[in-house]
Amino acid sequence: MNPNAIIAIEALLFFVLLGVTFKALMSFDITKHFHKNAIWQMQITVIFLSIALSYLVTKALMNMIQISLNLFT
Repeated sequence: MNPNAIIAIEALLFFVLLGVTFKALMSFDITKHFHKNAIWQMQITVIFLSIALSYLVTKALMNMIQISLNLFT
């Protein structure tokens, strides 16, 4: 498969998963783990967790795609 196509798929997958994980993390109540009025700390935590989860899931999916491409070609 074309390396540019794989990079494009990975970038698209990352940004789609970023939105999904951000929306999913917003449903958690993390206020009990922070001090009162620590709004920006909670926002930064959710943003960084969302980026990290998106990255990990994207890398896992891309690794599975690479393995299946190598296995069947």
